[in-house]
Amino acid sequence: MAIAPWIAPAVLAEYTHNAGIRLRRQFRGHTRHAGSADEIVAACIERCWNDRTFTASPGHFDMFWTRDLSFSAPSLVRLGHGERVRASLGYALDVWTRRRRHITTTIHYFDRPGDVYEYGVDSLPLFLAALRAADAEELVERHRPWLEAEVAHFVDRVVDPATGLVRADRKFSAHRDTVVNRSNAFGNTMVALLAKTIAETGWFASPLERHFAGDYDRLLLDHFWVDDHFRDALGDETVSGEANIWPFYTGVIGDPAIVAPALAYLDRHGFCDPYPLRYETSRRPEREVWLTRHVLPDYQGSTVWTSLGAMYLQVLRTVDPVLEATERARYVDWIERDGTFWEVMDANGQNWVSPRWIMIGEESMLWSAIFLDVLRHPLAPPAYLSEPVAEALEAPLVA
Repeated sequence: MAIAPWIAPAVLAEYTHNAGIRLRRQFRGHTRHAGSADEIVAACIERCWNDRTFTASPGHFDMFWTRDLSFSAPSLVRLGHGERVRASLGYALDVWTRRRRHITTTIHYFDRPGDVYEYGVDSLPLFLAALRAADAEELVERHRPWLEAEVAHFVDRVVDPATGLVRADRKFSAHRDTVVNRSNAFGNTMVALLAKTIAETGWFASPLERHFAGDYDRLLLDHFWVDDHFRDALGDETVSGEANIWPFYTGVIGDPAIVAPALAYLDRHGFCDPYPLRYETSRRPEREVWLTRHVLPDYQGSTVWTSLGAMYLQVLRTVDPVLEATERARYVDWIERDGTFWEVMDANGQNWVSPRWIMIGEESMLWSAIFLDVLRHPLAPPAYLSEPVAEALEAPLVA
């Protein structure tokens, strides 16, 4: 991937910074926080605040990441960080508009926006959902022309005008950003979330409503649902952990008759072993981008990703609270064992290290807020990115 000249100094600074972190971690280990799992995770979140914005982590990813902040926003707000979330969203909007850029996956050092590695199919949908979760209508009003233009840009670049599905003729950055993403279940969930957010907030006229007409789960169920689970992508019967979590965590689908079998499928087929949740149960190197395939193999393949795991717990308690309590306790055990909240874990339930020891999994992730929210509010409704449609909910959980 070519690096644009305006972002090259920021990326060089990041590589230098990351090399220093890797050496420190090699010789001194990671930062261990003392106390209970609650206290450890609260300390992790605090380390991600740099006095003007939340960063994805305090180490390798100590910059603004659109998806990491956005999909953590509902939990961060419920944990009392609403002002910081709004400040972070405002920071990003000011940078993008000042730089005259489209929304990006990342804002690098020196306030340089950039996409890793392609335009993000999730950047705008998640960002608007975060604005909603943070009650940031003032920011929406202040940046309305830019946001409206971004919606139009997203639809033109991402959505097939004939079908309403994500275009299959181009690649996009996504939650699993080190594999090649085209028209998969995750991306199509993002389109549905964007349409749902726009329709329910009334912030803008929606160019997507003609594809949904209020039925935001239709395209996912028609094209990706197979008996008791979602397949990962069009033309591919492979199953992924993310395909069977994101439709529910976004609130696009909430019907227990869909949620329960999908989560049971993940549990039955090894996606929760050694911990929730793995993207896949075996590596598929042909899908990895060149850099990952040769330098960081299986970084986002059969490894355990705690972002997905925390979302899984949020969803699981709506259909199987007994199993959720068991899995939550297992998370507590490793958090208190290691004194941090890992980004990615290996098959032995330990922090992931690349085969050549070039890269080591990150610590103190911002998305640990999703787990802390579960820990502190085990009986509250899940902190989803949007409220599931009414007919998809049984008797609500009580706080």
